[in-house]
Amino acid sequence: MAILLKKKLEVMNHLKNEVEFIEKLNEKKPHVKVGILNLMPTLEDTERQLMVALDTKLLQVELDFLYLDTKIVEKEKKEYYKKYYRSFSEIKKEDYDGIIITGAPLEHINYHDIDYIEELKEFFKYTKQHVRSTLFLCWASQFGLQYFYGVNRYNLPEKLSGIYEHYIVKETNLVKGLNDYFLVPQSRYCSVIESEIMDRKDLILTSKSNESGPYIIESIDGSKVFLTGHAEYDLYTLDKEYKRDINKGLKIDPPCNYYKENDPKKDPIYSWHATSTIIYHNWLYYYVYEEEVM
Repeated sequence: MAILLKKKLEVMNHLKNEVEFIEKLNEKKPHVKVGILNLMPTLEDTERQLMVALDTKLLQVELDFLYLDTKIVEKEKKEYYKKYYRSFSEIKKEDYDGIIITGAPLEHINYHDIDYIEELKEFFKYTKQHVRSTLFLCWASQFGLQYFYGVNRYNLPEKLSGIYEHYIVKETNLVKGLNDYFLVPQSRYCSVIESEIMDRKDLILTSKSNESGPYIIESIDGSKVFLTGHAEYDLYTLDKEYKRDINKGLKIDPPCNYYKENDPKKDPIYSWHATSTIIYHNWLYYYVYEEEVM
């Protein structure tokens, strides 16, 4: 139906043709309360991508963007947080139907060396008591699997970047409507150990790729969903990341299966949009929303 943001974001002005925004909830129509803990440095890009993914015709989504007080950022970004986001300290007694925890460019850093890791652990504990379902993306999925289930990660020989074919291992509500094989962007330097996932009786390996490994991992009760990739990425996200890395002087291959004829001088191909819509809407409908029983 629409998205309600009580703290209006600047990026909303660029989304009027893609997302319907409302000023207040219609209590007679179904709605959910969702929070997004945005750990990415590209705040507005991530805001835009996730709002597009969450916009649905069947639910009203009351949406808060969240930040951690102990995350060290430059003054301008801290002011941005205070203006447009809510802090964890402000919401820790509130309940949410769903929480999304984004990735972060931290794969080369040990968990205990991250400045805000203790507050993030506290946030993880908070989700167990106050959130119906939490969605962990990319780096957050790696740390979340280690924190909750003892599933470890390992370093890849080179960056995994591109559009990879994935397939369904076990049918769950999250993959309803997906083809048996579907495409998803991946952009990371680490992967999780599949055998450790399979050893857990309280985890489901829902989807994987023969090239990029596990993609969707779920807790049995649906309270935690881990996505190792980025279905929410827009058309040019991988292109921006590739050019950023090249400008840093990194020796890195172009994202695979992404550009026309695999030529980075040509336009990318948007081959995963339907996948993003299905996964995020299924998460909202089947994991986050709870229909009231009369």
